[in-house]
Amino acid sequence: MHAPRELIERLRIALAGGQLELVETSTGAILPRARDAHAGEPVVPVRDGDETLLDNGLLRARAGDRGVLLELASPRTRVPVSQANLVAGLGRSSSEMSIELRGGEPFLRIALSIHRRRLWGRLRLENWFAFADARVRYGSDGRFAALEDDRAGCAIFAAPGTTWKLRTLSRGGVHLRCEPFRERDEAQLAWAFAPFEPGISTGVLEAAWDAFARGRRVRLFRSDDPAIVVDACRPAPEGSDVLVHVREVDGAARPLHLQCGARMREVDGDARIEGEAIVSDIDAFGEREFRVRF
Repeated sequence: MHAPRELIERLRIALAGGQLELVETSTGAILPRARDAHAGEPVVPVRDGDETLLDNGLLRARAGDRGVLLELASPRTRVPVSQANLVAGLGRSSSEMSIELRGGEPFLRIALSIHRRRLWGRLRLENWFAFADARVRYGSDGRFAALEDDRAGCAIFAAPGTTWKLRTLSRGGVHLRCEPFRERDEAQLAWAFAPFEPGISTGVLEAAWDAFARGRRVRLFRSDDPAIVVDACRPAPEGSDVLVHVREVDGAARPLHLQCGARMREVDGDARIEGEAIVSDIDAFGEREFRVRF
């Protein structure tokens, strides 16, 4: 950093005292680390007439009384929302919806509690966006849909196995229907909306979905490359070995460096152990499974 010594010293003191915060500004910053003491705490909503505003500095949202999203934006991106987050098919079911924005999170959480099941047809989530020439990507096993054009992007996170239906509207824009709900007796449902800048990688979106669905946790295996997703880690059918399954999601062959939180003794196949990591290669959109002995 080239700046006068006095300015650098003032910045250092302000950062140490918490008056300033370092924030990533790259397109990979959809999931910034929460660095303050209030990270993870719900933001207090602000009423504005018949609407509710939520803003945590990373995401701003505005919703109507029925939970319909009317605005969704990040500091450098404004999603062209016509209206989103409309739940259809409830019929006369007794239900409650909550909308929550937490400190340090770049996605808006939605939760739906159904108390009495009197459904009328299949439950579905309806969304209308004014994207021009929209491009769409889907997460593994349907866990998210990400829409974008040259101006902005928006991902909707849901449960694995979700069905998505995208339709281009004759008057412009798109309609995205989400059917994450089966005709079972689940009473608690959850999904989320995340604005992003165009060009963000699929791997970063997968990591953001993981933070939404699974939260912070200690992981036995992890990759610092967001294009490498750890899909599963489970005991082997026989013996005390562990099977770890990984995928490449950004469409480019690359070296694989999988960090392990325990001391490994052996790994099968063409992989090798270097220090506390499994080292190998993976093809574009490839999948690998390693058998590890501790």
